[in-house]
Amino acid sequence: MTSRPFGSLDWARRTPGVPALLDEIRQASTADSSELPKSFFTRLAAAGFGRIRVPVAEGGLGGDVLDLLDALLAIAAADSNLAQSWRTHVLATERHVKSPAGALRDRWIARVAAGSIIGGGWTEADGSGPSVFTTRLSTENETGTPRLTGRKFYSTGSRYADWLEYSAVDDAGDLVIAALPVDAPGVTLLDDWTGFGQRATASGTTVLDGAPVDPDDVAPWQTQHLGTPGWQQMILLAVLVGIGEATRAAASDLIDQVDRAHGGSPILLLEGYGRISALVASARASLGEIGRLSEIAHQAIVAGETDAETLADDAVNAVFQAQATIVEQVIEAADRLMALPALLDDVAEMQALRQSLRLDRYWRNAQTLSTHNPVLHRLRAIADREIYAIDRIADPAEREIAVAQSIVDGIRPLAVVRIDAALAARLTADPRSLDAVAAAFGGREPALFQFDERPGAHFDAAVAIATLLHRLPSAWFAIGTADLADTGHPYNLARRIASLEQLSGGRTAWVLSDGETETDEQRDRIRVVQQLLRTWPQESIAADASAPHFAQTEGIRRINADGAYPTAGPLNVPSSPQHLPVFVSSRRFDDVHRYVDLLVRDDSWVLPYTDASGHPLATTHVTSDVDGLLAIAVSLPPLSDAATDAATDAAPLTLRTRLRLPAPALYELPGASARFERGSETEAS
Repeated sequence: MTSRPFGSLDWARRTPGVPALLDEIRQASTADSSELPKSFFTRLAAAGFGRIRVPVAEGGLGGDVLDLLDALLAIAAADSNLAQSWRTHVLATERHVKSPAGALRDRWIARVAAGSIIGGGWTEADGSGPSVFTTRLSTENETGTPRLTGRKFYSTGSRYADWLEYSAVDDAGDLVIAALPVDAPGVTLLDDWTGFGQRATASGTTVLDGAPVDPDDVAPWQTQHLGTPGWQQMILLAVLVGIGEATRAAASDLIDQVDRAHGGSPILLLEGYGRISALVASARASLGEIGRLSEIAHQAIVAGETDAETLADDAVNAVFQAQATIVEQVIEAADRLMALPALLDDVAEMQALRQSLRLDRYWRNAQTLSTHNPVLHRLRAIADREIYAIDRIADPAEREIAVAQSIVDGIRPLAVVRIDAALAARLTADPRSLDAVAAAFGGREPALFQFDERPGAHFDAAVAIATLLHRLPSAWFAIGTADLADTGHPYNLARRIASLEQLSGGRTAWVLSDGETETDEQRDRIRVVQQLLRTWPQESIAADASAPHFAQTEGIRRINADGAYPTAGPLNVPSSPQHLPVFVSSRRFDDVHRYVDLLVRDDSWVLPYTDASGHPLATTHVTSDVDGLLAIAVSLPPLSDAATDAATDAAPLTLRTRLRLPAPALYELPGASARFERGSETEAS
């Protein structure tokens, strides 16, 4: 990538005249004026700051990203307003440095190398982005010369610049970047920035009233380089860390004054300085890491490497992560600095130190910068990238697509073998056929066997499931019910399901497939079954034989259900190892995620809040005879010997774990209470 260590230029300390200039700037910053001397900019430009990133062969200093950040931090430590005022220049220079060779690049690199300073503005009062830019670059005038018309809300550094660049929309409706001299006719720079911090950054409004633009100074929007969002934030982070360094220096100055006045400082004052120093050191280390990653990305971009986009996105993500911590660290350091004088006994001395050192300006400036691009947006961008593979903050439609794709990518559909009551009865009556079926499925990817109950068949699906449990120790099972009215009282259904849950180790589901409508009675039945299934928490049972009680009974609950099936509970079977058995329904309930794990749609089980066609977690195979069962087994992927051995040695997965489903968040029923009050005679059950 590079033949020398990152950041070896050391511009702020090695360039003749720069250390003295920075000290002069630092002394002047104490006045906290709303205007900076123009000479500070011209002298920094003369010392090469503006061309640090320009290659040596083109008249620059050839510095890498860490060289730039180190220099920017040093300026910010002297005066954060001055450092931030260079932000547009740094971004514009970086765009041209990364651009392919050509007339536009040569034109601007020559200007920067000659010492020109670039300012400008992109943001507008109603937001910033392609859909809201109202600034226009139009040739529809008498001369045919491109002219800029519009109003920019932030114009940081523009009053100190030689050139200005602005985002605009041209006659064809395309986004462009247009540049013009600061003294061009039709350009008015207003000094109307009213922020309570960073007041000397010349961040006022720009009014563009038909300002003429040389066509050669118009660039397509696409000339922005990979990783631009990270660079926009990284510059602000360098300024923030500079504020942190200035905070540390101010704390040192404060202790020096106290030492001279009293022959030493209180220990709490020294501890406060130590905390400030640690916070700033951590922030500086974070800045160095994102600078390193940004330099790696830069080298890949200019070399045209195939992984340049990935490296740039990695750097952007790292910048956003660093923002979340650097902002907090610098603000805490500035806050602690303001609190240091309060550790002195002399109130008059405390007030004098605060006033002479102007300690509040560091906190104000850090707070202002921290709100420039809210951390909350960055945290969302981090989550978008790392969870949903979105490399930019997405609009709602984009995020919905990305979330759906993430869900799809995490799905390994489960095969559901649906067996009707007649076939189930034949299997349980014919051990030979049952063994053949178990052998056929035994060496295959585990499936789920759904046993459907049929009214009047005098068959209990739980019997068939219990028969197969030990033959297929890795398979999953489901009781399929059609008409809820034929399942008996909800208590009986809940007890059957709970018993199978205990026998199987949490490998069962309840499938309700009786149409897509519901009645109050049906909802009450489902509600009572689900509530009963969680009335006796399994974790309340003492697993240690030496425990004084069989169960911690205060965890056992009454449900006190009213409606069509009044039930007090609790169930007489402990709850499921998977918290609640998986509930699959053909009905889409109101507030569906509170009740239903999966929906039945055609031949699939799908998530309840997604498009059925795109998210099948399970696919159903229906058969009514033994030969059909054997054919389904053959269609399943065979397990390797290693996978078979692993499945044999490991505890079987619960169905909820296999499908990666969270437990539904059931509402607590009104009147629910502990079954046994703590301290009662029945507590030691």
